[in-house]
Amino acid sequence: MLIATQKKINKINPNYNAVIAHDIALAQKDINKTKQGYFAGLPFPLKMLGQVHAGLGATACSRLFKDNLSDTDDNYVTTLLTAGLTPFGQTNSPEFGFKNITDSSLYGDTLNVWNSAYYSGGSSGGAASAVAAGIFPMAGASDGGGSIRIPASFSGLIGLKVTRGLMPQGPDTYRGWQGASTSGALTVSVRDTAHFLAEMQLMQEADPYQSQLLDKQSLHHITEIDRPLNIAFSYESPISGIKISDTAKAALRKTIDFLKAQGHQLTEVEFPLDARALIQSYYQMNAAETFAMLNPWEKQQEKKITNEDVEPLTYALLETGRQVDAASYIQALNLWDNACAIFDDKLFKDFELFLTPTTAKTAPKIGEKLIDDNLISQLKTCEQYALKQQLDLIETAFESSLAYTPYSFISNLTGQPALSLPVYLDNTTNLPQGVQIWGPKHSEILMLRLALQFENHEQFILPEAYRFY
Repeated sequence: MLIATQKKINKINPNYNAVIAHDIALAQKDINKTKQGYFAGLPFPLKMLGQVHAGLGATACSRLFKDNLSDTDDNYVTTLLTAGLTPFGQTNSPEFGFKNITDSSLYGDTLNVWNSAYYSGGSSGGAASAVAAGIFPMAGASDGGGSIRIPASFSGLIGLKVTRGLMPQGPDTYRGWQGASTSGALTVSVRDTAHFLAEMQLMQEADPYQSQLLDKQSLHHITEIDRPLNIAFSYESPISGIKISDTAKAALRKTIDFLKAQGHQLTEVEFPLDARALIQSYYQMNAAETFAMLNPWEKQQEKKITNEDVEPLTYALLETGRQVDAASYIQALNLWDNACAIFDDKLFKDFELFLTPTTAKTAPKIGEKLIDDNLISQLKTCEQYALKQQLDLIETAFESSLAYTPYSFISNLTGQPALSLPVYLDNTTNLPQGVQIWGPKHSEILMLRLALQFENHEQFILPEAYRFY
C-alpha cells in the first residue's frame, strides 16, 4: 500500500503541491506499529503544522524552522499509530496556519484539484488537495479558526471540527490557542469520518479541556437519521458588512429544500450574534499565542526575530503579542464563553441543529492580493505602533480573507462541533461550496447521522478521483 501511495504522490502531486515531504523508509518501519489497529496500516499524511512524528520535519511551514526535525511523537500521532494509521507524507500549510489559503513562502502555493487556478483553502490546504486528488482517502488536518472546514468547503470534502477536548492534544499543546485549536481529518465519506472519530477520540487526564467520549459502536455503525429534526438556518452574515455570495446562498437553499423533502422542520432565524467583537478577541489571542510560541526561540538564539525571518503577518502578530497585557487577554477569552452561552440560549434550546454556508463564497484565485502592498509594508514595521494601532492593523490585514470565511472561527471559540458538507458546485468556475452544520457540544453522532442522509441520497459532490461509473 505504501508503494502504491508513493507512485500516486510521484504522479499526481506535482499538479497541486499538496505533499511537501515524504519518507517511505520511516513509514515502512511504522507498519509494524500499526498492524493491529482498526485501520491496519492505511497510509495517512500528517499536516506539516502541529502534527509531529519522530524523524520527520517539524517546520510549521516557516523559513525560520526549515531545518527542524522532530525527536518525539505528539499525542495525536501516538493515537494515530494505535488506530492503525501509518504516517506517510506531510502536507502543505501557510506559515503557522494563520491564513485561510495555503501559500507558504517556504513551500509555495497549494492548488485546488477542482480548478488549479484557485487555492484549495487553508490552513489544511495541502491535506485537502491530497485527499481531493485521490492520493490519500483521508488526511490529517487541524482547525484553529476553520482550518478543516474551509478547505473542505473550497475542495469538496467532508470536514468535521469536534467538540473541544475530544481529540488528542499535547503534550506541549494541551491549551492550543486556549482550546480554540483541535486536530482531525479531511475525508470523502461520512463512514470514514465516523470511523476516524471513533478511533481517535480520547480522554486525557492532563488535558485541561475534558470532553465526554461518544459511543464508539454508534460511530463505527453510523446509521441514517430516522426521525424528523427541528433545524434552524440563517442566510445572514455573522459579521456586519460582509456579504454572502449568491453561490453560498444557493448551496444553503439546496440543502434546505432537500431536508424539507426528507420531512425535517426548517426554520429561518437571525444569526444569534454579531461576531465582530469575537473576531477581534481572536486576533488578540493569536497575537499573544504567537509571541508565546516564538519568544523561546528568541531566548535560545539570543536574538530578536526580524521582519526578514518570517512572513509579514507573522511578524505583525509577534510584535503585537509583545504588548498584549494579561487582563485584556483574559477579557477577550471571556467573550468566547459568553458566545457559547448565547448559542445555547438562542438556538439550541429550541433547535437540534443550525445550518449556514461554510464559507461566504468559493475559493480565491491563486495570487489574489488578500493584503495590499501598502498594508504589507505597515505589517513589516508593526513594532513602531502602539497596541491599539497594531490590533487595528491586524484586523485590517485579515479583512479581505474574513470576507471569504466569516463563519468558521466562531465554533472554535465556543468549543462546539461543526461539520462542513460538500453539497454544491458552481458550474461557472467548477468550484465547490460547502454548507455547515452547527450543533451543541457532543452532538457529533447526530450531525453525522444527518450527513449520512445527504450521502445516501447522493446529495454530495465528489472529486473526480472518487467518481465510479
